[in-house]
Amino acid sequence: MWRRVHKYRRLIFIIAGLIVLWLFMPIPDYKPAFSKQLYARDNRLLSANVSSEQQWCFPLDEALPEALKASIILYEDEYFYWHPGVNPISAVKAAIQNYKAGRIVRGASTIPMQIMRIKNRHSQRTLLNKIWETISALKYRMFYNSSHILKEWCEIAPFGGNVIGVKAAALKYFHRPMDKLSWAEYALLAVMPNAPTFANLKRNRAELKRKRDFLLRKLHDKGYFDASELGLYLGEELPTFTGEIPQYGYHLLKYLSKEYSDQSVYYTTVDYDIQLRTQELLERESSFLQADDINNLAAVILDVESNQLIAYHGNVRSKSGKFSYVDVAQAPRSYGSLLKPILFAHVLDIGELLPQEMIADIPTVIGDFQPENFDKKFRGAVSFSDMLIQSLNVPAVRVLNTTGLQSFYDRISRLQVAYLNKGADHYGLSIILGGGESSLWDLTRLYKGMARNYAGYSTPFDKVKILKDEVHHKTLSEVTFSAFSIHHTVNTMADLTRPREEKSWDLYGTDYKVAWKTGTSYGHRDSWAIGFNGKYAVGVWVGNETGEGRFGLTGISKAAPVMFKLFNVLPDNHWFGRPPAYSDHEIIRICSHSGKIAGPLCNQTKVMDVSKMSYRYVPCTWHKVVGLDAQGLALSEDCLSNAVKLDTFFTLPPYMEYYYKQAHINYRIIPAFSPACSRGEQPLKIIYPNQGVKVFLPKESVSKQQDIVMKAYHRDDKAVLYWFVNDQYIGTTNNGHHEMLFKSKKGHYQLYITDQNGHNESVKFDII
Repeated sequence: MWRRVHKYRRLIFIIAGLIVLWLFMPIPDYKPAFSKQLYARDNRLLSANVSSEQQWCFPLDEALPEALKASIILYEDEYFYWHPGVNPISAVKAAIQNYKAGRIVRGASTIPMQIMRIKNRHSQRTLLNKIWETISALKYRMFYNSSHILKEWCEIAPFGGNVIGVKAAALKYFHRPMDKLSWAEYALLAVMPNAPTFANLKRNRAELKRKRDFLLRKLHDKGYFDASELGLYLGEELPTFTGEIPQYGYHLLKYLSKEYSDQSVYYTTVDYDIQLRTQELLERESSFLQADDINNLAAVILDVESNQLIAYHGNVRSKSGKFSYVDVAQAPRSYGSLLKPILFAHVLDIGELLPQEMIADIPTVIGDFQPENFDKKFRGAVSFSDMLIQSLNVPAVRVLNTTGLQSFYDRISRLQVAYLNKGADHYGLSIILGGGESSLWDLTRLYKGMARNYAGYSTPFDKVKILKDEVHHKTLSEVTFSAFSIHHTVNTMADLTRPREEKSWDLYGTDYKVAWKTGTSYGHRDSWAIGFNGKYAVGVWVGNETGEGRFGLTGISKAAPVMFKLFNVLPDNHWFGRPPAYSDHEIIRICSHSGKIAGPLCNQTKVMDVSKMSYRYVPCTWHKVVGLDAQGLALSEDCLSNAVKLDTFFTLPPYMEYYYKQAHINYRIIPAFSPACSRGEQPLKIIYPNQGVKVFLPKESVSKQQDIVMKAYHRDDKAVLYWFVNDQYIGTTNNGHHEMLFKSKKGHYQLYITDQNGHNESVKFDII
C-alpha cells in the first residue's frame, strides 16, 4: 500500500512540476519587423516601405471587419471560440485521416497554434514542433482573449511572397484598405495563409480560386449572404497582379523615420487630396523643366493658421520616369536672396532705417568683397523698400555692413535657421546674398513665421507640426518682430512692383494677394520662390540635385511660376484679416523725397505711424537752398545778396547722384554756378576706384593684363576734368562723360583729378 501511495505521490509531483514549468514557460513574443507607414490626417495611407526584414508588414491598430473575421474563422478554425487553444476533435480526425492515407492530408492547427508556430519561428512541421506549439497554444489561449488572438493572427500571418498580415495584403492585392473589400476578397485573404507558398496570383490562380469559392459557398451555407449574392461573389475575378503600395509621401516618410526612429506608423497633418493634387501639378511642371535639363523640383506647403504641414514633396521623377530618392527639401542649398526680408525686418526692428529711407546703390568694395547687383547696374540711390522689392545686392550688403553683421547673425541664430551655425565671421557679409546654406523645409518655416508674426500668433517661428498626436514642445525662443517692422516687411513683399528683369512675373501671378520672395544661388545652381498669405506658406526649389547650374535658372523664371500655380490650386486662400496691432506707437513726419525724418528744408513731407521705441533715425540733410541770379545760374553763399530768387533743391551726394540721375530724368540738379561767383562746395567725386581698394585684373593673355576703367562725376555737365596717375598726366574728359582707360600693371597708384576751377579729389589704390 505504501509503495502505491509513494508511486502516486511521485506522479503527483511530476504532474505538479510540469504544471509549474508550464505556468512559468514564457510565451514567445516574436513579431516580424513592421514597415514604416505614413498616413494623411484623414487616415488614408500616403506611403510605406518594406521592413528591415524586407517584408511588407503593417501593425493593426484598427478593428477587424466582421466579414473578414467570419471568413478566417470559418476556414481556419471553425470552433475558435469554443476550444482552449487546441481542438481535440479536429486533432483526432486529422490523425485518423493521415494514418489511413499514410501521409499528411489534413492538419489540425488552430489559430492559436498557428500563431505559436510563427512566434516560435518553426519552419518545419515535425512532431516535436507540433507538441511544443500545442503546449504554447494552451497557455496562450488561457492568458489572451479571442479578439486579441484573432487580431494578432491577422497581423503576423503570411500572405504570400514578402507580404505579412492582412492589412498589407489588402493593399498589395486589392489596392484598398481592408475595411473596403467585398466578401469575395475577404474569402481570398482568408485562404491564402493556409498555404502561403502557393499564394501566388500568377502561378496558382486556379487553386486559389477553388479554395476561395469553397469558402464562399460555406459562408453562404452559414447564412452570411443569400444565393444571388453568392453568384456575384463567385463571379468576381481574382486580382491580375500584385500592385504597388502607394508612394505619395516617400520623402516625408524618410524624413520622419529619421526624426522619430522608434516609431513605425506616422499619422500626419498632411491633407491627402492636396498632397495628390499638388504632386500631379509638380510632375507636370517638372516635365517642362526637364526639357531644359533642369531635373529636380521640391515643394513644401504649410498651414499658417494651424502651424501644420499640408503637403510635402521632396523631389519628382526623372525624365525616364524613375523615382528620385534624394529629398531635396531637407538638403542644404545656397539660398540666394531669401534672407533679405529678415534683414529688412531686423533693421526696421532696431530703428536704424525707415521703410522708404534712401540708401546708396553705388560701386562698393568692403575689404576683398565687391558685391554686384543681378543686372550689373547701379541706381545711385533707392528706397530701403525697393532694395527688398527689386532684390538689390549692393544696397543690402551696405545696409548689413552699416547696421552690423553680428547683430543680424544673432537674430538668425535665435531663429535657428538650419545649417547657418558656423558664426558671423565664417559667412561675412555674403550671408545676405546666399553665402551660406539652408533647406527648403526650414526656409519655408521661416516665412511661415513671418506670416504668423503678422497675424499676431505667439512663437510664430516655432517648429511646424507634422504628426497629429504630437505634443508640441517649444524649441525656439519667442523671437518676434515688432508690429511696425513686420507690417512694413509683409506689405513690401506683397507689393506688385517688380524689377525689369522680372517683367513677366504677373503673367503667372495668383488670383490672391501673396507676399513672396525669390532667390537664385551663385552659378544658377538653385532657384527658389517662397510666399505666404493669411492661410498658406508655399516654398518651391528648382534645380539639379547634383548641383549643376543651368543658364536661365533663376527664382523668378523657374521657381516663381510653380509657386503661383500651387497657390492657385489650394482651397480657401485669403489675405490676413487685419494688420498687426501696434501696442505703443507715435506719429512722425518724414521727407517725401529721401524717406528720412523730415529736416528743416524738406518742402514735401508725409506722416508715418511707427512703434514707440529708442531709434537712431537720421534727419534729412539732402536739401539745399540755392540762390539764383537773373540768368538762373547758381550763386555761392558769399553772393546770396545778388540772388534774384531762392530755390530749394533735393540734392544727393555726388557719388550717388552720378548714377541716380541716369535713371531719373525728373531729378533736378543744381544749375551751373555763375562764373562771377565762385562755388564753395565740392562738385567733383571719384566714382571708381574707391579709396584703398585692391583691384584684381585678370590677364587677357600670357603677356597682357586687362585695363582698368576709372570713373568720375562732376555736377557741372560742362566741366573739364584733368586726370593724373602717380603725378603723370593721362588725359582729359568733358561733356559730362568722365571715364578714363588706364593701361595698368601690378603696383601702388594714386589717382588725382582736377577741374578747370581747381576743384580736385584723389584716391590711392592697388592693382594685384
